[in-house]
Amino acid sequence: MKKILALVLGATAALTATKAAAGELEDVNARLEQLERQNAAIRKENAFLRESQRLLEENHRLKSPGARAAVEAAKTSNRPRQENVTFMAVSAASRQAMNPLQSYAADFPAKATPLAGPALFRAWIEGGAIWSGGDPVFSNYAGNNVTGVFDLTPKVGWEAAIGFDHGFDGSFWHVGGQFRYGEGGSSNGTRTIGIAGGGLTGTETFAAAYKETHWLADLAIGRDFAGRGPDALQLKAGLRVAEFTARSSDSDVQAGTGAGASITIANYNDARASFLGAGPLIGLEGSVRFAGQWSFDYSGDVALLLGRQQSQITTRSLFVGSPPPTVVDQIGTGNDRLFAGALSADIQVGASYWLTQNLKLGASYRLDAFVNVFNQAGSSNAGFTPDRYTHGPRVTLTGQFDAM
Repeated sequence: MKKILALVLGATAALTATKAAAGELEDVNARLEQLERQNAAIRKENAFLRESQRLLEENHRLKSPGARAAVEAAKTSNRPRQENVTFMAVSAASRQAMNPLQSYAADFPAKATPLAGPALFRAWIEGGAIWSGGDPVFSNYAGNNVTGVFDLTPKVGWEAAIGFDHGFDGSFWHVGGQFRYGEGGSSNGTRTIGIAGGGLTGTETFAAAYKETHWLADLAIGRDFAGRGPDALQLKAGLRVAEFTARSSDSDVQAGTGAGASITIANYNDARASFLGAGPLIGLEGSVRFAGQWSFDYSGDVALLLGRQQSQITTRSLFVGSPPPTVVDQIGTGNDRLFAGALSADIQVGASYWLTQNLKLGASYRLDAFVNVFNQAGSSNAGFTPDRYTHGPRVTLTGQFDAM
């Protein structure tokens, strides 16, 4: 009887333990199911975030003219190649699915990275007319109770330029540069008066001429701060090298005859004043699309140039008389150099029309200024004015291509 009772008690205890274990197992299974549902929700959310990021990047690439050209080229590719690419994509996805580490990493939220533009290379060529201004340019003359002033403000000239900009793939950074050369139209003046005295009659002729030339070269690093690709606002910093040159001349020639004699007295002055300097440059440029294929383009730069101001002067005095034949020719030269600083600034605005996905034609207006391009406190004044600027319309042709 005692044995039977012991068996009954043992069976009861075993049954109770089994029920407790079954309850714990059900609780564990319930928790596992809950965790699986949570993981599934997280994976679904991650997949949605990755797909949104992909669509944003795809939308940005499709907006660039170079990407649209690539899409058109892809549409004309043969079907076997497309199937091969599809198979490769599926194979890559299969390998990722078979890799438990990659599958586990995919469950974590992906951090969205800022969208950077594709590699893009732009090159442009530009030309147009310029007018020169700033401080007045004039030449005084006087002789035989006659005085006057020649206005030597440069006439209409021209300017041409070339440049480039390279944007790095998947980056906000650019490298670019430009070279410009321009000439102001030559200006001159003459005046002839009659003279008489000492038994001689003749003429006195005054003449003056003036011409300006300039060039500059920039090399800069830029970064996109608003927008992407060719329509971005780009801030840049770099180096500018520039030279501004003015050439002037004046003459006073007296010629007379009488009483069997002739005399010619002439005085000539030629001067070349220039500034050559280099220094840091900061600027911005950008473009805003509107009305379909049209865009509003703008740019501006400021540079502080440090360099050399130089003045070279050549004077000549000539006397020719007869009889007896007499010639006296005297030539003198002078050269003066100063170290100084000048401010170079420019601004340009205009509109462009995209002729194709990779080519646009634009019209704009540009202003360039040189402030304190010559230091009058020095001895090298030579009639060279301290502030000069040029301005005028421009026509620009720009081509852009996907950089490989």
